[in-house]
Amino acid sequence: MEVSVESAEGLQRRIRVQIPAERVEQAVDEKVRRVGQHAKVPGFRPGKIPLKVLHQRYGESARHEVTSEIIQSAYPEALAQVDLKPAGQPRVELADQAEGQGLAFTAEFDVYPEIELQGLDKLSVTRPTVEITDGDIDKTIEQVRDQHKTFEPVERESLDGDQVTVDYVGRIDGETFEGGSSEDIEVTLGEGRFLPDLERALVGRKAGESFEVPVSFPEDYGAEDLAGKTAEFSVELKQVTEPRRPELDDEFLAKLGIEEGGEAALREKVRESLRQQADDAIAKSVKTQVMNGLLEANPIDVPGSMVSEEMERMRQEAVSRMPPQMQENPEQLREMIPDDMLSDDAKRRVSLGLLLAEVIKVKELELDNARVDAKLEEIAAQYGEAEQVKQYYRSQPQMMQGIQAMVMEEQVVDDLIQQASVAEEASSLDALMNPDNAGGAGA
Repeated sequence: MEVSVESAEGLQRRIRVQIPAERVEQAVDEKVRRVGQHAKVPGFRPGKIPLKVLHQRYGESARHEVTSEIIQSAYPEALAQVDLKPAGQPRVELADQAEGQGLAFTAEFDVYPEIELQGLDKLSVTRPTVEITDGDIDKTIEQVRDQHKTFEPVERESLDGDQVTVDYVGRIDGETFEGGSSEDIEVTLGEGRFLPDLERALVGRKAGESFEVPVSFPEDYGAEDLAGKTAEFSVELKQVTEPRRPELDDEFLAKLGIEEGGEAALREKVRESLRQQADDAIAKSVKTQVMNGLLEANPIDVPGSMVSEEMERMRQEAVSRMPPQMQENPEQLREMIPDDMLSDDAKRRVSLGLLLAEVIKVKELELDNARVDAKLEEIAAQYGEAEQVKQYYRSQPQMMQGIQAMVMEEQVVDDLIQQASVAEEASSLDALMNPDNAGGAGA
């Protein structure tokens, strides 16, 4: 077998493989003979059919099958012969060749980049430090009360924060339009989830009022036939209700799982929860900084085939979160989630995967099974039947592989931090949990 290699652009490689005619013809003969053992040809007994006759009847189909089988077996042989490790599936093309001249094919594929890790001892990390304050606890408790609020009817004029019930009919040039009419719609004023002009017009009104209001649709409104137009809405405000948050009494505390200890027990439970959230956010911040530092110190080419596979995986992840009716048209989904929306994140994921694998190899890191068990315990603790959850995970190899990958990634981060320059910086809980909206450590 003759193998030649051509280097294409970047990480792309092309090999040309020439299979000797003897190997091909021998394989075809063997295939034809096997078929002939059970073939039925008029004038001949089964198993006694001349090879020439078998070739006439079955030679073409046998050669087709043999060609596929030889390519499948010869491809890994050729890779070993030229010492190449492909990343992803090859694009195979069969070359035109006359019968008796053997078989030739080309295979195009990406190879893994050669990685020499740099700058691991120069990584710099800022670790946020957070104290859980009474103010953080107060804020969280108020949020919990707000989540359990009810709305009670009032006779006064509506205010921001109130919930109003309305009927409305919209018209453009005197004609109603699709989606422009509804009854018994509940709108919470101030949330900004309604058409701005219409929501503003609902403030300062009492139950029973009817009125007309012009409403301008934004230029980027979802319905193209309405974007940028102004409609006249006839509105009837049927009810005004105000929010009432529950008191921190025994009944409400029981709903929150606090049977003893009253408000003090609730505050301690909230403190523990916030501490866990803060620790998780700190770990995430540190991990992100380590990963960013690893990428910045080690820019690498990434195989295009791996990026394409990652984009498709990301697209499927997004699709799985969509309603079933939106998952039926693959072409529409590709338009909704085009490659250019995914490519940057996909390249980052592939780059990190290759770099982390190299760190694991160079540092000879081995999976810590005790940490895997601890991670599984942590996941199972979030559910009522923890033992059943653990058994289920252990029965699902793919899910366990996900946990193992998560733990291995944590081990890599821990190892790299040992060499990194680590500084601590005080941060508020709010800045830590909302880095995009506030400065401070971890932003």
